[in-house]
This record gives sequence, C-alpha cells and structure tokens, in this order.
Amino acid sequence: MLAADATQHRPYGGNSELRKCVRHGTSHTKSSHLPPTSSTRNPLRVKSHPMWEWCMSLAMMRPMRQPSTFVCGLFFCLLFFLYLSLPSPSQGPCECNDGGALNSVTGYPSGQKSRMYPTDKHKMALLIPFRDRFEELLEFAPHIHNFLSSQRKNHHIYVINQVDNLRFNRASLLNVGFLESGVDCDYIAMHDVDLLPLNPALIYEFPSDGPYHVAAPHLHPRYHYPTFIGGVLLIKRDHFRKVDGLSNKYWGWGLEDDEFYARLKEAHLQVSRPGNLTSGKQNTFRHIHDRRVRRRDMIKCHNQQEVTRHRDRDTGLSTLSYHVQSRKELTIQDAPLTILNVVLECDHAVTPWCDCTENIGNTPRDPKNPARTQDVIVPRLNRKKHLSQDG
Repeated sequence: MLAADATQHRPYGGNSELRKCVRHGTSHTKSSHLPPTSSTRNPLRVKSHPMWEWCMSLAMMRPMRQPSTFVCGLFFCLLFFLYLSLPSPSQGPCECNDGGALNSVTGYPSGQKSRMYPTDKHKMALLIPFRDRFEELLEFAPHIHNFLSSQRKNHHIYVINQVDNLRFNRASLLNVGFLESGVDCDYIAMHDVDLLPLNPALIYEFPSDGPYHVAAPHLHPRYHYPTFIGGVLLIKRDHFRKVDGLSNKYWGWGLEDDEFYARLKEAHLQVSRPGNLTSGKQNTFRHIHDRRVRRRDMIKCHNQQEVTRHRDRDTGLSTLSYHVQSRKELTIQDAPLTILNVVLECDHAVTPWCDCTENIGNTPRDPKNPARTQDVIVPRLNRKKHLSQDG
C-alpha cells in the first residue's frame, strides 16, 4: 500500500572496483563476479588500465637481454604499486560486500536495515502499530530516526499496518511486531506514531533493569495518571515473553496499556521513568494527533465494557493468530523502515466486539451473574487532574 520492494543486485564493476577494494581492504571477492578471462596462468586477470598498457609497452622496448632476477622483480613491483596508486575512473566508495546485493531503497547491503553504531552493544526494534495515519508517519519516521541517530542508537523502525476489516487492535499489532522484528533486536520500543520526542535528554537506553517508560506521566502532553505506561515504553525481549506480551482482547481504542501494566506488576517487573529533566508536559514531546480529523474508535458492543475492565489471563503472545500479507522496505527522508501489512484473526466466540457493525451498544449484564470485583485494571481518574486537552 505504501511502497513496493525495490532492491537490485550490483556486482563488482571490473578492475576499478577490484582495485578500490584492494586499497581499502576488500572482503571475500567471488570469482563469479569478475569478467571472464582466457588466461590459464592468472584466472583473476582483468582488463588493464591504459597507464598499465603504456608501462608494459615501455618494458617491451628494452633490449632483449638477460637481466638479473632482482632487477626484474624490483621493476615489476614498481609497476604494481604505480597501478594501485592511479585514480579510479569511477566515483564513489567501494562497496566491498562479498559481491552481495545492495538495497537501492536503504542504501545498505541487503539484510542490513540501518546503520550500525559499534559503540552501542544493543539493537532496538521500534514497533509502530498503524492504520490510516500516513501523514503522521511521514513526519514521525525521519524525526525519530534522526533523534536516535544523534544518540548513536542501533535501531530499526517496524510499522505494523493492520489491513483487515476488523477494528483496530493496537496490542495485537505490537505482539506481531515483536515476533516479526527478529532476534537481532534484543529490546523493543512500543511507540505511538503521533508522539515525537523533543528533549535530547530522553535516552532510549537498553532497559537492563526492567521496563523503561520514556513517555512518563509527568512528561506526556495528555495522560498523567500514575499507572500510565503508554506512548513510549522500552522493554527487553525476555521480559516481554515473560508476561506473554499484551492481551489480544482490546479491539477499538483504550485500556490495553493498563492491562499490560497489571501484567508487569504481577511479574514483579519494576517500571522506571526518566527524571531530572528540564522540560515538562508542554515541551518534552509533541503530540501530532488531531482527534477532530481522526476520531478514535470508542464504540462498545456486546459485553466488551465489562470484560476489558479486568485482567486478561487467557490471551497474549502465545495465542496470537495472524498472517503477514506483505513485507515492504522503504525510506522516508533517509529513514529506513519496514512495513508489515498484517491481517489479524478474531475468535468471535471470545471477542465478538472485534466487529461492532451489527451490535452497537453493550449487552446488559445478566442479573443472575454478579459483576466481577477482582482483577479490575481500569484506574479511577480525576479527569481535571490526570488528563489534558487532546491535541
């Protein structure tokens, strides 16, 4: 939907490429990428440079005498070093990548999504749950890529785009992103596409001691209640697996973060947050979502409201059902990213509210079945104190 795969193979370009790779320390060059030759003595012989031909002609003009071995060796050594010192006819650096394909979209060898910083021993998968927010993505991708590159953080952006006809399920999309991002990323960032970090003191560090909530309640421009962990949350892969990811029951907007907080608390994982920043709620992040343009899906149907108020002990990463329709690589203003077009599957017997087109409004609770009082995860909020005007 957003872009198509665009990769191309570029083999070594004759002796000029070989020469550059020799100068700069080539990797293993495959002979299949070199021009064919008729020489049986030197299978790696390539088309000569005009200066080389001139030197060889000069050597042949010498009287046919029997020079000493030392003089001949010295003469040809000088010619070889002269050959290496000549300027290459082509411009640009040598891509000494074992003759592999170069990705014309990212500009890096195939399989390498982003620039790697040797000083950072970790790699972060930036997971963006997504649907119909193209304008926001155009602004978010280059902003976050430049922000993290300035911190020299190894990272790659994964946009998990829900393309089915069901209601939006942010939690399930994050579960998909975790499974599809690969083990080369040892921690993930659950990141909203409409939240741009502004303060460079917000460091997206590897959360070795436990989940790290970057968009803390005292910094987020809208949500300020103590148990809030939405916006931007960093977590190690093993910690995410330990709590079985997020619940898959949250179709529509809201509450999936509150249920995830309950999972972290049960697993005794302490959430830490940034402190001692000079910025606050107004200038730490920029919230670019406009609810007047894109209304949030806050419809409740069937028994959704009752079920989603409580801790989910049945679904999660281990029960996720989906398939990836397509996988696209593209860049937005030099920011490389991967688009995963995902189709989620719904068990209507468990969560009939994944599609509310036929049943709008909550089903009245059976008076014979008392309301559950345990495992309630919905915080009681003073809206004036804990919520700001949405931007």
